[in-house]
Amino acid sequence: MQKLIDESYDKKVVFLENIKTANAVKDLSSKKLCIIKTNFKDLNLLKGLKKQNPDLEIWLTSEKVSRKEILTANKFGIKTVIPYPFEKKIVNNFFKEKIKIEPKSPICNCQSWLDGLKVMIVDDNRQNVELLAETLASSGLNISTFINPHDAAEAVKKEKFDLFLLDIMMPEISGFDLAKIIKETELNSNALIMFISALSDSETKIQGYDLGSCAYIEKPFDINVVRSQIFNALKTKCLNDAINSRKESFFAMITHDLKSPINSEIAALELLIKTYESTTEGFKKDIVCDVIAASKYIKNLLENVLNKYKYENNATILTKENHSLNLLIIESIEETKYLMMEKRQKAVFNNKTKKNTALIDFIEIKRVIHNLLMNAIENSPKDSIIEMELSENKKYFIFSIKNETNGYTKINPEEIFKKFVSYAIENKRVGSGLGLYIAKRIIEAHNGTIKAEVRDSKNVRFVFTLPK
Repeated sequence: MQKLIDESYDKKVVFLENIKTANAVKDLSSKKLCIIKTNFKDLNLLKGLKKQNPDLEIWLTSEKVSRKEILTANKFGIKTVIPYPFEKKIVNNFFKEKIKIEPKSPICNCQSWLDGLKVMIVDDNRQNVELLAETLASSGLNISTFINPHDAAEAVKKEKFDLFLLDIMMPEISGFDLAKIIKETELNSNALIMFISALSDSETKIQGYDLGSCAYIEKPFDINVVRSQIFNALKTKCLNDAINSRKESFFAMITHDLKSPINSEIAALELLIKTYESTTEGFKKDIVCDVIAASKYIKNLLENVLNKYKYENNATILTKENHSLNLLIIESIEETKYLMMEKRQKAVFNNKTKKNTALIDFIEIKRVIHNLLMNAIENSPKDSIIEMELSENKKYFIFSIKNETNGYTKINPEEIFKKFVSYAIENKRVGSGLGLYIAKRIIEAHNGTIKAEVRDSKNVRFVFTLPK
């Protein structure tokens, strides 16, 4: 095996057929790397070897390498385990990285899209962290490094990153556990994740990809390949972000252009309907009411499409002020009255609160109530009653809306708030499946909760809470 090592490094590395022969090696302290063939049953001898040579990098190699053996080696402080026989490029790359030979990287020099992108590196092996950070330093990336995964877990809750490079086998919090924490955060749920590990079994790799990893890199790695993987993953992310941004701008432009004539149409129709208040031409008034209702439905549909993209791309900023929930609900009922008149429906609102001023984004919460009302109107039969109630407990205001269901109650409370989920076909009507999805995103952005309840075969009830 010694002949497999590049001649330029042969004086810096030693290969041992057995760990017991380590004491017979002359000038072992002058070596940089020691590769030991093992059956993993004699690792207790590593303690003395490491103590006598604290600056010596020790690798283990074996004909049988599995997750169990790697974890055993880790317990003795060995981070790198490679299959036997090994290729000389693995050793040569180690020394190239040690002496910091930086290959030319045209991507770094000419691609400004890397500038400012944030990358977090987490590995309890300081050498690996420093190697990756130094390799990426000239790219313009903003690099944050962590040896302690607990510190990394706290950082992901406070700062947004574009890419995470995670070691898997770390004490207390594994790379897989940290990935789950990252995916659960609001800031980094859509960030890229790459796992870097000495574990090479298919089960571990599949687990990594199941957690949303875009790449799985085995140690010891070729730094040029890793750099290329990182840059290409970030380039793809930048392109996707740009596409999403243009898509949002497109929808914003379309909805804005369509909303303007619709708003003008609604204003003209509402002005027209006043001229029929004192006449006997009731049929004309009914026609205008129908047109107003249809126009408001289209307006609401357009706003839901736009808001879907805003919430999914974190482009919505809440402007919270103190507002009366009672007045907001009454105003929402008034704006949908023509839709109810068309089906001869009636809204009954019961306010059980004494004071109902809440710190909310008025427009967004009004959108929630409006969407819930639209949902109730569309799914209720003619001549039915829509019941609404505003109550409170010590911590929350509680709004509920209950309606009959046209005989269709196969509603899954777990999926009803997902985007594009609609029971419109079953109820023989048109629906986008976005109203309840948007409502849930808005309520959760206000630190509240929303749910659907189906307690019998005739009625459905939606309830949301808002913090006092």
